[in-house]
Formats: sequence, structure tokens, C-alpha cells
Amino acid sequence: MNAMTARGLSLGVVVAVWTAISHFGKLPLQLWPVIVGLGCFVAAGAGIPGLQKSVAGTVSGVVWALLYVTVSGALGRQEIVDALVLGAAVFGIVAQAQVPLLSYTAGAIAGAGVTIGVMGIRVVTFQGGLRVAIALTLGSVLGYAAEWLQGRIRSRV
Repeated sequence: MNAMTARGLSLGVVVAVWTAISHFGKLPLQLWPVIVGLGCFVAAGAGIPGLQKSVAGTVSGVVWALLYVTVSGALGRQEIVDALVLGAAVFGIVAQAQVPLLSYTAGAIAGAGVTIGVMGIRVVTFQGGLRVAIALTLGSVLGYAAEWLQGRIRSRV
């Protein structure tokens, strides 16, 4: 079996299993942030380094989004202020790339976007941010599991 077929099969199996667990278990995590986390792992590279980059990147994006919403709210949440604060947060995301563990800028932007998508810009709670961080991390872990499964599939064929 070629690598792309094994990769597609392993990712499909992992997503199907997680979706079933999520639906039947009625877990308090939305499904789509988990899928975004999985995609971030796939794009980050393979193995433990890819897992570390994707988790650190996406979770840092959650933190930046929480900071953005909190600061914007404290400043009165006017459109221009909102835009400037979000711009400053994205600048911070890019600047943090100087730290090797936080260098996955695309993952951080995805984490921030997912956080805003899940929680909005009006009501932000630590618990909500934690749920988003857990979902993104779970997605990265599922990506790592799919990578392991891909190796097993290819070694058996």
C-alpha cells in the first residue's frame, strides 16, 4: 500500500472512531476544533516534534485569543479598538516564533481563530478556553495516533 493511501486510511479511521466516541459519549467538546487540531498536527510534521509544535502552537493561540477578547472588552470593545487589539495579538503570535517551541505560527493563528469561533468575542471564560485547548490538543494527539497507525498499516502490507 502506498504512503498516501495508508495515511488517508489511518486518518479516516482515527476521525471515525473519535467522532463515534464524541457522539455516543456526549462529550462537552465540539468536534470541529478537534479536527482543526488534527490538521495542525499533520501540517506541523511528524513524530513527537510535530506533536509538540502543534500543541504548543495551537494552545498559545488560545491564550492570545483570550487576551484579545479580555483587553478589547476592558477598552470598551469599539470597532477600531477591537481591530487594533486583534492586530496586536496577531503581532504577538508572530513575535513568539522567536521561541522555538512556539514557532508554529500557523498553528497559533488556527488556535486563536478556533477560540474566537467557539466562544465569540463577547463572553470569554477560562473554562471555555480550556475546553478549546483540550479539543485542539486532542486533535494533535489523534494525528499522532493516526501516524502510528499508518506505520502499522504499511508494515503489514
